[in-house]
Amino acid sequence: MNLEPEKTTSEIRNHSGVARVLVSITILALAALTILVVLEVIPRSAFTEMAGKTAMIAGVCVVSAFAIGLLSKR
Repeated sequence: MNLEPEKTTSEIRNHSGVARVLVSITILALAALTILVVLEVIPRSAFTEMAGKTAMIAGVCVVSAFAIGLLSKR
């Protein structure tokens, strides 16, 4: 006997829609940053210094989102 309410397809679509919007914003931000580096508005040395830290932060965010997703399914 399952006492939890069943998720409707609209709730599932809502979550995937939000995820798509966040991924789209992230891709656009990375593209803008890359353009600024190519045009040398941002020096390459500053970009390489921050790239490692940015990658670590992104990794923490991905792992956290995955863990929250697993916990919310229960």
